[in-house]
Amino acid sequence: MGGFTTIAAVAAHYPGFQRGSSTQNPSDAQIQTWINNQAARITALATARGYALANLNVNNPTAYTLLALGNELGAAADLGDALFSMIGPDGPPQGWANPNALRKSYENMLGELDRGSYDKLFNTLARTGDVFPELGGIAGQETDPTDPETDSNLSFRKADVY
Repeated sequence: MGGFTTIAAVAAHYPGFQRGSSTQNPSDAQIQTWINNQAARITALATARGYALANLNVNNPTAYTLLALGNELGAAADLGDALFSMIGPDGPPQGWANPNALRKSYENMLGELDRGSYDKLFNTLARTGDVFPELGGIAGQETDPTDPETDSNLSFRKADVY
């Protein structure tokens, strides 16, 4: 599995990080491993939701771009953790992304993916999470809980003494 993003896209979050030298640390192979690891998490969640991932970049470029962004954020957070651990307490160079912020964005995207927030993007026939546009209603309690005529749970009234 090659992941949904590229090493160049991940490294771009850290503009002074030098790639292509014999002393590059972490190596491109390590960055690709992080990409593959994060892509595996994304693929597992997407597959569990029933998303068709075969030829996604051709069949649904928008959905592919979303997964690529998530993959990029997760791998960039891993790269940032490695780079920041080598820099020490002096702090990162100006303009570098904060790996904690990247990790939070990545985990938020995984949570949204897991909850089905992107179902409509991957499957236009998926149920909608918001029925208001289709039914014209408002979610919530439909009856007045203080009205004994419409209260559906008369057995357990708070004010009743038994």
